[in-house]
Amino acid sequence: MYLTQVGRMRLFQCLRCDECCYFDNEERGGPILFEDELVRIRALARARGGFDIKYRELNINGVRVYRWLIRGGYCPFYDREGRACTIHPMKPLACKMYPLLYNPNTGEVLISKECKWVNDALGSGESLGLENFPEETKALEKALTRLYRVKVRIHR
Repeated sequence: MYLTQVGRMRLFQCLRCDECCYFDNEERGGPILFEDELVRIRALARARGGFDIKYRELNINGVRVYRWLIRGGYCPFYDREGRACTIHPMKPLACKMYPLLYNPNTGEVLISKECKWVNDALGSGESLGLENFPEETKALEKALTRLYRVKVRIHR
């Protein structure tokens, strides 16, 4: 079985299914980037393929962030043959926290059902919470800390 277990609790393990790296339309958009992430991603794009990153500026809680516009297709840093992110150690927080999603309009943290691991776990009757996603929760904490300029620690 491809699920890592600690005691009786299953911990998220990416199945490398590519769902989080494919964007079928602009509405689904792409990850939200902080300004330093946008600068880093743009530099990587120019260095790796000579392409530019398209984005839309947003404001969340007075913090300028950017919606990376990936229009109909795979993230340009996704290696389809190897089924892996080619910038994994440098990928944005939004990617690191997936399948956790944060909705700044409601303050909700959601677990994406587009993730195959999530669907498989739910299909087997598992009840999922943040404790199933320890590394992703750390990335979420960092993102929330940056958005709200306070140290955010999610109780585990």
